[in-house]
This record gives sequence, C-alpha cells and structure tokens, in this order.
Amino acid sequence: MHPYLVPGLDCGPLVIQRLVEAMPAARYDIPTGPGRFTPREVVAHLADWEPVLRARIVTALESPGSKVPVYDEGQMAIDHRYRESDIQAQARLFVEERKRTSGLVASLTADQMKLTVIHPERGELSVEDVAGMLLGHDLYHVEQLSAWIAGPNSP
Repeated sequence: MHPYLVPGLDCGPLVIQRLVEAMPAARYDIPTGPGRFTPREVVAHLADWEPVLRARIVTALESPGSKVPVYDEGQMAIDHRYRESDIQAQARLFVEERKRTSGLVASLTADQMKLTVIHPERGELSVEDVAGMLLGHDLYHVEQLSAWIAGPNSP
C-alpha cells in the first residue's frame, strides 16, 4: 500500500470541512456552476457516497469478483433531499464516515488490496482502485468548492 494512501484518505473530508467553514452561509445554495451541485449538495453527496464506496471495498473483501450496483447520483440527490440537508452536519458525517473507510483500508494486507469487484460500467476494480477513486473524488470536489469560493474571476 502506498504510504500516502491512508493519510490522503484522512485529509479529504477535513479539507471539505474547512472549505465549508470558509463559506458564507448565505451562499450555500448557489450552484457551483451551470447544472452543478450547490455547496450544500456537494457536501451531502460526499457524505452519502462514502458508505457506498466503502461497501464496494467490503464486497471485494467478502465476496471477490462480485458485481456491485450502479447508482444514479442525481436521483440520490433527490431521494436523499440534499437541498434540505444541514451542510455542517453533513460535513461532520463525511469526516466520520471516512474515518471508518480509512480505518478499514489501513487494516488491509497487500493481498486484500488486490481483491476485486465488478462494476457494470467501470469493469473490474480492486480495493486499491476504489481507495484511489476516493482520493480522486475528494480532489474533484475540493477543486469544485475552492474554485466556487475563489469566484469566477480567479486564475
């Protein structure tokens, strides 16, 4: 396992939490771009998806080679009422959920990191792939929120 994997997993939610703290509450519901989530929705999305992605790791560990379900993130946003969520509570939930994921990943052996699941759209994914996707997902949303905070005229 790469030595920065677990520390990186630990950092993402903390950065998101700091970004939320840097935002004026009056702007939580302003979209981050055309057709994109608002900051409130982004944070709810992150908290909501963490157990889904962790479940893929657990599936690989418990039943290697199994298929994992595909979810519609837009429908999840509607079904789980992201627009009505408490952004501070969702940021805290994301931190707590990630601690569970990070703890799980930290406990795995090199052989366990190679176990796989089958995603109907993405194909075979190892535990290491899913952990890497978490890092990428965090960074994508960190950029989304930090660019939104900086404003349209930032470099």
